Amino acid sequence: MIDGVPVTRPRHRSRTLKSWFIRASTPVLATLLTLSLAGGGALVALAAQNKLDDFVAQTFGCPNATELAVVTDPTISSTVQTVANAFNAEHVGQCLAVKIVTQNSADTAALLASGTSTGADAWIPDSHVWLNRVESTATALGREVPATQEWDSIATSPLVLATPAVKVAEFEAAEVGWGAILAGRYRTLLPDPESSASSMIALATLNDLSAEGDPSDFDQVLTNLGRSIPDSTKAAFAELQISDSRMVALATEREIVEHNASNPDEPLVALYPAEGTVALTYPFVVVENSTVTEVELSRMTDEERAAVEDTETTRTTLLEEFADLVRGSSQVLNAEGFRDNAGEGEILASGVIAAPVETKSVGDTDELVSILRNWNALNLRSRILTVVDVSGSMLERAWDGQRRIEMFQNSAEDAFSTLSEDDELGMWLFSKERVGTEDWEDVAGIRSMNDPEHVENLQAIIDSLPSRISGYTGLNDSVLAAVTHVREDYNPDKVNSVMLITDGRNEDDNGISLEKLLEELTVMIDANRDEPVPVVLVGIGPDTDVEAMRKIAQATGGTAYQANNPTELSNVMLEALSQRDCRPNCS
Repeated sequence: MIDGVPVTRPRHRSRTLKSWFIRASTPVLATLLTLSLAGGGALVALAAQNKLDDFVAQTFGCPNATELAVVTDPTISSTVQTVANAFNAEHVGQCLAVKIVTQNSADTAALLASGTSTGADAWIPDSHVWLNRVESTATALGREVPATQEWDSIATSPLVLATPAVKVAEFEAAEVGWGAILAGRYRTLLPDPESSASSMIALATLNDLSAEGDPSDFDQVLTNLGRSIPDSTKAAFAELQISDSRMVALATEREIVEHNASNPDEPLVALYPAEGTVALTYPFVVVENSTVTEVELSRMTDEERAAVEDTETTRTTLLEEFADLVRGSSQVLNAEGFRDNAGEGEILASGVIAAPVETKSVGDTDELVSILRNWNALNLRSRILTVVDVSGSMLERAWDGQRRIEMFQNSAEDAFSTLSEDDELGMWLFSKERVGTEDWEDVAGIRSMNDPEHVENLQAIIDSLPSRISGYTGLNDSVLAAVTHVREDYNPDKVNSVMLITDGRNEDDNGISLEKLLEELTVMIDANRDEPVPVVLVGIGPDTDVEAMRKIAQATGGTAYQANNPTELSNVMLEALSQRDCRPNCS
């Protein structure tokens, strides 16, 4: 019994780690590794084995005790600790004990992949997706994939959408779900997918549902979700409480139960997706931590090898016993807001449905790396100078009665609305000799989009564009000036770029030639390889000098696009924003 609750011990089943090799880009995984190592001190400390020795010796008076170190995700750590206390009490006098260490699954995955000696015997992450991450990160770093065994899950917790109890009436049951998120019917907060298995699985689910549609539709979903990225589920819950708009946050049943227990005055309610949901599965993962090498083993006597094998057998047997005990503690798990490993058990807590919820299996997780790469691309913070052609030809009608400048106005509102408050945006207008002898006019400096006054000013400028049109097209001088300007206040923590929109070709015979422009851009780039400023050029209509645009884009590591109708222009501008992370090396 655990805290007076009877425990059943199901038959143990183990399975070796399935190979989910993911072909991932090294930069994304290396970034994850760097971030994770920065906060991964728990396992490093655990490697100092004497701490466990002291723990067991002080508890049982055993100088040569058998100790099992189990690293658990914070969301289930206290629950597993309760079971560990019962396990240790049951083995008093046998010189063995289980020590629970709490660490975020993302940090543990990065440490294991890096080859760091952890000293852990087992690991309970919140999802098997972290095993994918261990494998792909180790492979990308050229390291051997750590030897692990994935045993059966010990618990599950379905993904739900959390909202404050006082706002539940604002949601109609029929509109709550993944489809509603895809349609953007309400704002949805996803904790950072780089450190949240829930968010990774949710993105995979959304990707599956949108697979038959236009790929750019899913890009739009990722962009909308990335406008505000909470660091954690707790941060998302805090944002829910202060928001005046309809908003939900991705969470698990367990996280809602835990929140409501700690914050009874600000309760949350779980909204269950109408299309069904998936669950975090909390696998029990055995970690190879032997300090005896194959060479050392080959040099041992039969008796010494037998002793080593006996030690490993004892370790495995004890881990099986402990895993079975946790797995069989269904009432303890339910009391903490978990379903058991089969998804069963009632949760008698506020905010969630008491009866078990049917869940679907997680889809193909091999897509996760590409989804995360796309997520990072769309949500990478930017510093953009937008340079807009306001020459006379922009008043010509281009499609279904729309003027070229009107096409830009409509597309700009949609594209720029995807930028987050952490992005920076400025705007220039250009024609010919617009301000004295200069072809460009600085109408809005590059400033943060979290400044309401700046955002209002940008909107007012876009609205006023038709009245600002005059003259010919001074394209080349404007490109060189824009790149120079962005470089002057270069921000290494953001993607610095120029986005130029035009409907024509350079018409300033007194300005710099295309050949001279390309030469000066090349010299500038060669001298500042660590500070790229790609130029993205978007041509509207059939009169653009596409070849010149491509040469400018190629010289700066940017891209050239051409759009002949409003739909193409909207898609092009969204794609231009979505490729921010790969520049200047986009394929």
